[in-house]
Amino acid sequence: MRANIIFHSISGNLYIIAETFKEKLIKNGVDARIYRIEDPDLHVLANERNDVNEYYEEIMELPKATNEKLLSADLILLGIPSRFGMPTGEMKEFLDRTWPLYESSSLKGKKFYPFSTSSVSYKDALDAIEAVENWAGLMGLECIDFPPYTHKDGDMMPQRPGEEMEKEAERFASLIKSLV
Repeated sequence: MRANIIFHSISGNLYIIAETFKEKLIKNGVDARIYRIEDPDLHVLANERNDVNEYYEEIMELPKATNEKLLSADLILLGIPSRFGMPTGEMKEFLDRTWPLYESSSLKGKKFYPFSTSSVSYKDALDAIEAVENWAGLMGLECIDFPPYTHKDGDMMPQRPGEEMEKEAERFASLIKSLV
């Protein structure tokens, strides 16, 4: 099984989560790869904020997400930063470019799993996930029956993902292994 993890990360948190999912999936026999959503303004934030700068170079070295990366996956994981209960503009722009895949039903039957972060609230992240789950449904993707990962209230960003995230990623990877 091929899992492509596509994320947009501003402060590095979704990058850390994507890497954790990748590590656990590989450990469980899944061919997992990560791709970044293009963000033409990330370099500006990296110059202004240490939390952004910390992972900037690592993120920029990753290949960019494309429709071809969606097509090459059996399982698509999307890492979504939330802005006012919606995906960021960069994530929305990426999803908007998938219109040809919608018209051709090219993603129909592939597996899907969302994860999110928010600096506001757990609900804010869940609302962004719901928006992306609507996109996934229209694309014919099959959502994995596993609770979407996001930080809980009181554990919101900029706190870095830690032990709880590791456990969730391991549980998720074990589930995926059973599907293979």
